[in-house]
Amino acid sequence: MRAVLALLSFVLASGSLVARAEPCPEVPDDEVALRRSLAKEWFAKAEEAETSGDRQGAIRRYACSLGLAPHPSTAYNLGTVAEKTGDLSAALDGFRTYLKLSPEATDRPAIEARIIALEAKVSELRKQIAPTAAAAPAASPAAPATAVPPTPAATAPPTPPAPPAGANAGTAGHARRVAGAVTAAGAGVALVTGIVLNVMARSKMSTCFSQYSSHTPGALDRCDEAKPLAYGSYAAFGVAGAAGVVGGILLLGSSSAGPEEPPEVALGPALLPGGAAFVATGRF
Repeated sequence: MRAVLALLSFVLASGSLVARAEPCPEVPDDEVALRRSLAKEWFAKAEEAETSGDRQGAIRRYACSLGLAPHPSTAYNLGTVAEKTGDLSAALDGFRTYLKLSPEATDRPAIEARIIALEAKVSELRKQIAPTAAAAPAASPAAPATAVPPTPAATAPPTPPAPPAGANAGTAGHARRVAGAVTAAGAGVALVTGIVLNVMARSKMSTCFSQYSSHTPGALDRCDEAKPLAYGSYAAFGVAGAAGVVGGILLLGSSSAGPEEPPEVALGPALLPGGAAFVATGRF
């Protein structure tokens, strides 16, 4: 008798497992009548499973019926059963589908409130899961320490040898000598230019006075020609004086930079096309 009861229990349990494992039928979309018929059958099976307390089976069958032929009642039942089992994701999907299929539902405010409450629970669960997931690696057993070879000390690059004492001073002194020599040569050129211009201006003025005394026409033109030459000579003398002072200061200041071969500067006239000029040459 006990063996018969055990066999009967096994058969019932096997039948329940088979029913739970029953796959949802696949029906072409154009078979509308067949899809509706199967949807009604799966809806009835879901109600039977819900009545018998098999909520997981009811969720799966309601979902199958909803996939075959979407209906507001099926979506509502799916959301309700899933909410009772704690399947928040399936509950949200069911209630959202219900509102989508029945936009004018009278209980819409209540369903929207349930959706908001479910979303808050999902958010709270995610917050609780996140710290646990982050702390999970820390709880794992520590890996055995591995000897790490010491890092060789970094070798500093060799310091370049310091320049010999007085090198910078010698370079600066040479530069001052060069600048002083060039400035002095320029002063000489300006001085000679001023002298030449002054001599030419005096010659023009002398001619102007002699022609004016003899009442020669154009005497005043000679005076006008002498003015720019005179002014040019004055400017050249000023430049020569300033350049001479600066060149002297530079040459005197370069004497403290150490003995070096002094620059050689030569000043002399040179013939150029259309005139002549003084040219400064030398070695620095």
